[in-house]
Amino acid sequence: MEADGFIVKTASTLDDLKLALKLRHQVFFEEGLGKTHESGLEFDSYDHKADHLLIIEKSSGIAVGTYRLIHSDFTDEFYSQGEFNLDKFLTLEGSKLEMGRACTHADHRTGRTVDLLWQGLSRYITETKTRFLFGCSSVKSTDPKVIFSVLKSLEAKNNVRYDLDITPIGKFIIKDAQTHLDNAEIDPKILRSLPPLLRSYLHAGSKVHGFPALDEDFACVDMLTILDLRELNRKFAEHYNPQHG
Repeated sequence: MEADGFIVKTASTLDDLKLALKLRHQVFFEEGLGKTHESGLEFDSYDHKADHLLIIEKSSGIAVGTYRLIHSDFTDEFYSQGEFNLDKFLTLEGSKLEMGRACTHADHRTGRTVDLLWQGLSRYITETKTRFLFGCSSVKSTDPKVIFSVLKSLEAKNNVRYDLDITPIGKFIIKDAQTHLDNAEIDPKILRSLPPLLRSYLHAGSKVHGFPALDEDFACVDMLTILDLRELNRKFAEHYNPQHG
């Protein structure tokens, strides 16, 4: 689709894919870590299993937004499984779409860009008859006081669930997580500092499942979020109009 001088599409060529990987390098390596990779691209072994949603600025030809989409119709291996035990969730009936590596260009971090990503995602959901959206949502802190204040504040708003037994694994486990949560303070103001995409997931009706995973490589924690599209927020659905199965 085209809108407001942008093209929204999935990558169909190697050049398209490089646009996504270059933007990810700019955001995750250069901005996030102050480092560079000699290739100028950010990639891993999951990229060849995925579709890559792109927002391309027509005037410059550069990617200003991207999303990595890994669908259960095409693979049974997901990035999130490297950080969380998803066994119970993956046995639920219904097709599942893992969303990850979402980022936007520094000059295009506006509500409009997020809107375009969601509109493209809605088209993808329709085509694949997806029921569940899930993925790792990063919070830029490794301070347990901050992390568990966020989690406890989300709990207070009924935005956290534990029924699918989703837990971090291996090196991603935060030591004494339950103690940190017990001692954490509810702070509604802290939720205003959450990344825009995570806030949009929650607005759509997503829930955070279980404790966060510590990602020391990217100096953040990842929260596993799941949205059952049968529980999609009505106002959100009316705005983006995803037709799901």
